[in-house]
Amino acid sequence: MTRLPERSQPIVDPWCRFPHFVVMIYVLAYPQFEPSVAERIRRFRTENEPARAELVPPHVTLVFGLTNIRLQEFQEHCEAVASRSSQFEISFVSDEITHDPFEKTHKLLLVSSTGSSLLAALHDQLYDGAQRAERKDDIPYRPHMTVATNPDRTIIERLETSSLGGFPLLGTIRALEVVKLENGRLHHLRTTPFGKSG
Repeated sequence: MTRLPERSQPIVDPWCRFPHFVVMIYVLAYPQFEPSVAERIRRFRTENEPARAELVPPHVTLVFGLTNIRLQEFQEHCEAVASRSSQFEISFVSDEITHDPFEKTHKLLLVSSTGSSLLAALHDQLYDGAQRAERKDDIPYRPHMTVATNPDRTIIERLETSSLGGFPLLGTIRALEVVKLENGRLHHLRTTPFGKSG
């Protein structure tokens, strides 16, 4: 297992325990994996972060918890960004433990390599506009996929990612997903496939 040391800089997690009355909009990318890989990731998350696994599929978050936007305009902006993008490969090459000070938990992340610069570019483009005011510039954006969450760091440290089948984990990003988190439930709003041919 290639585990990096815990980072001192927190990584924002989109599923923090905000008050239920707060409605938040996110943009996610769901990597498409080979069926056997997807099943191993599903099992790992179900065992090690059951609440999150039930709430949302394996994902990379591109836009975090917007609360003050015009939804229709934002969705049109997402469509424009997607129309200029083409599908791309992504690889997850190592795991890393981080502490989430907002949620007061420790997390096991799968860190991306191939495709991470394209995810970062999408992140930047999606925040271009009125939603720029809600971007957290004090926390650098690092594309990743969370697969385990626990308040007890020792439990996270004992996890073996070998059950995922070994690195790298390869997938493809083909679309943007706009979702709404409300009353502790995730609501799908729009899937926008990338418009450019590879």
